[in-house]
Amino acid sequence: MKPSQHISPKFDMKVLLVDDDEDFANGLKIFLEKFNIATVIESRITSAEKQLKKFEFDIILLDVMLPGGSGFDFLPTIRKMCDVPVIMLTALDEEDELVNGLDLGADDYITKPFSPKELVARLRAVNRRHSINKTDIKTVLDDLELFCNQSMARVNKVNIALTEVECHILHLLLNSKDHSVSRDLLYSQVLKRDMMPDDRSLDVHISNLRRKLGSHPTKGNRIRAIRGQGYALTK
Repeated sequence: MKPSQHISPKFDMKVLLVDDDEDFANGLKIFLEKFNIATVIESRITSAEKQLKKFEFDIILLDVMLPGGSGFDFLPTIRKMCDVPVIMLTALDEEDELVNGLDLGADDYITKPFSPKELVARLRAVNRRHSINKTDIKTVLDDLELFCNQSMARVNKVNIALTEVECHILHLLLNSKDHSVSRDLLYSQVLKRDMMPDDRSLDVHISNLRRKLGSHPTKGNRIRAIRGQGYALTK
């Protein structure tokens, strides 16, 4: 690690920032350190990969547009290397691109330009969710089992890898199996932000979760959308 990027033990959180905009990255590093968040900056995928092999990070901030490849190209490699949460940084406002990032395993995204204070809130929320999902929780409903500490579900004895967001959504639904869970609650408890009219990230996570879990043997979708209420598991 470069001497200038040494991480002191005093910091509460360690973040790997992968962004080739030097002025932006350095400014963000200074801001985050005021909130006790240590930041290591890398501008290329190859150097970021080396950092992940050598050091442990709490969260990765990954820009979409990078020299020699995109953040989307790097996401599958990250997921093979570790389970560190990833927040995508993007100047794009294209829905398909954002959905693609979530499909590939990103935990959240934030669109540039953004408020640095909003980013701090997102970092803390994702880090808190990551810590919760590492606790040893097993929940069961019929042939569906959830193992939060392993980021895994099991359907009919078949293991299914889940993202941390998917684990948290499924955990809430399993714990509320006798009634629905509102979209507002899922946004506040899982994504740790208010629901906005154009924010489709929850829909993408629900869609991915449905696809991974497959259909109920006799009743169709395992996760039902209840008009005007939210979502519930099929029993």
